[in-house]
Amino acid sequence: MKQYNLLVIIISMLCFSAFASNERSKENIIFIIVDDLRDLVMADNQLEILTPNIDKLKKRGVTFKNSFTNNPVCGASRASLLTGLRPTKSRFKTFYTKIDDDAPNSLTIASYLKNNGYITISNGKISHNANDATYGWDDIFRAPRNNPKDYKDPVNIKNLKNNFGPASEFVYTDDNNYSDGKVTQKTLIDIKSINQNDKPFFIAVGFQKPHLPFIAPKKYWDLYDKNEISLPSNNFFPPSAPQKANYFYELRKFTDIPEKGPISDKKAKELIHAYYACVSYIDAQIGLILDELKNQGLTNSTTVVLTSDHGFSLSEHGRWTKHNLFQYELKIPMVISSPKYKKNKTSESFVELVDLYPTFCDLAGLDIPDFVQGKSLITNLKNPNKVTSDIAFSIFNNGETLISNKYYYTEWKRKGSIINRMLYDVEIDELQMNNIAEIKSNKFIVDSLSRILNKHIKSVR
Repeated sequence: MKQYNLLVIIISMLCFSAFASNERSKENIIFIIVDDLRDLVMADNQLEILTPNIDKLKKRGVTFKNSFTNNPVCGASRASLLTGLRPTKSRFKTFYTKIDDDAPNSLTIASYLKNNGYITISNGKISHNANDATYGWDDIFRAPRNNPKDYKDPVNIKNLKNNFGPASEFVYTDDNNYSDGKVTQKTLIDIKSINQNDKPFFIAVGFQKPHLPFIAPKKYWDLYDKNEISLPSNNFFPPSAPQKANYFYELRKFTDIPEKGPISDKKAKELIHAYYACVSYIDAQIGLILDELKNQGLTNSTTVVLTSDHGFSLSEHGRWTKHNLFQYELKIPMVISSPKYKKNKTSESFVELVDLYPTFCDLAGLDIPDFVQGKSLITNLKNPNKVTSDIAFSIFNNGETLISNKYYYTEWKRKGSIINRMLYDVEIDELQMNNIAEIKSNKFIVDSLSRILNKHIKSVR
């Protein structure tokens, strides 16, 4: 009897050991999402943005050249990504979108991973609202701020109007004095402590810069010569585009920006300079995370995914915003670095943010739920030369866009009728300055693209 009991104990220990080993063998995932980070190679007549750590990550993984947001507004975009559901005209529409309101009790990617043995941590801005869909996270961290916009200059803080000051700022200060620096430090602590745990981890890291106001320590401004900053050649609104696309309300709220009319060239160059500084600041934070993974011996067991919630116009079309359906707002960076797959490769396949949910499932060795509307990118990680999709879709308010290598086609509807269109042939008009939707000779192209777009719209649940 004693021998039997001993045998049961040994078998139980072996089973527990096998279970723990299986848990630990699952892929760890660091998911980094950067607010308002545009496609880093999309610049016309401008300086290169310095991102040595993102470049390092690219060498370790696959860069998706044609990556797009499904809605160029933060709350809606993030809700779609986290639920695997596409935004529609009745779901995930605005910056203050909440999963709990639009898709209550949905199986978010965080909750799915948590239910399957992952430690799930949300650091920084993942959902737009920190209190949204909290059931999926073991831990949620938002860095405290002395003021809502994270200003550090005492003069700017003193002169805030409705919590707004200037659109940009620099001070001589440490990276960790900003909320994004605090998010990084929390993530480094998590990586160190979690390395002692037998469970795999999913750590989502949300950086708020380069979101307005464009604020970063002075040393990142100093990486660029302000005299070499230039404006894009298409820094005026194209007369052929619908006027409904010609607005940018967010920047107007800042105290050094005119309430209406154009932005001066001097101010525009300053804003571009500031945006660049913010991106380089975030790049430095990403570098610290990559270094800590290496220090903890986790590089070979951790996939790092980097992307953005949407792009941002930096004076292209005379606009400073997301919140519309031009390429500058829709195109985003995406890099996936996994120790299991190809390194230093580029994929031409079209990718949407909604594709990340099923990709995370595959990385974790989990079945993809039936409700998920994206497509896993594992095939592209295995074979970056394989194009598995050559089209993408995005929506904003009552406008919907179809994107291909050759065309950006957009329809705005009211009560089911088309009220405006845009069609750009980006092979010959890469700056999107000539809307050719209403040219009679393009009717066949417009009708064909419209059928594809509307078939997609009807298919989305």
